[in-house]
Amino acid sequence: MSKKIIASLANGNRINHDLLEKILPDVSIIIAADGGAELCRYYSIKPDYIIGDLDSITKETRKTFSNAKTIFEPDQNFTDLQKALRLACILKPDRIVVLFAFGKRIDHSICNMLIFQNYRESIPLEIYDSFGKMEIYFPGKYNIMGKTGEIISFFSLEPIYNLSLIGFKYSIANKIFKKNFIGISNIFEKEKCQILFDKGKLITYRVFKEDNSSCRTIR
Repeated sequence: MSKKIIASLANGNRINHDLLEKILPDVSIIIAADGGAELCRYYSIKPDYIIGDLDSITKETRKTFSNAKTIFEPDQNFTDLQKALRLACILKPDRIVVLFAFGKRIDHSICNMLIFQNYRESIPLEIYDSFGKMEIYFPGKYNIMGKTGEIISFFSLEPIYNLSLIGFKYSIANKIFKKNFIGISNIFEKEKCQILFDKGKLITYRVFKEDNSSCRTIR
């Protein structure tokens, strides 16, 4: 049985076409977060939903996507990406993919990073740019499949307890980081590595090579 994947498209920098061609064929539903609809038009992507305060969409784009379900949500206490993610969760997917979240105004990028940091749903969330894939991990034990030599970075924006990184070039054994953790450009030394921690939240960023953008994660 195929998994239900929802893509939420923000309004950041464009990403390369080859990556979109790998991701979008598996996507069941596309949600454009306001100005994300402009990027849909640029890439000839047909959104199923357009959501937000709708202040960043041209008349031409609205006309182009007249068949999309448009949801006007003017509440300024939430960003358009937050509204898109909330809608995605309501639709109960197996996984959510976020595109175009970074790269324009730095305040928007920081805001989106904090949105991902505060994400607490059980639905797996993946954030892509042209160079790699970001994922968020909650306390537990994870087996991470990759290729020897693949680059992966680790971040924690909050305290993280009893963190172990096993099978990577720069390993860690059961350490506590009381403020945050930064582990930039670690490397897979085995095809199967492990991440373990029992409190906090860990963000990973896996750098693409020409043939590794489909690497998988197994809990």
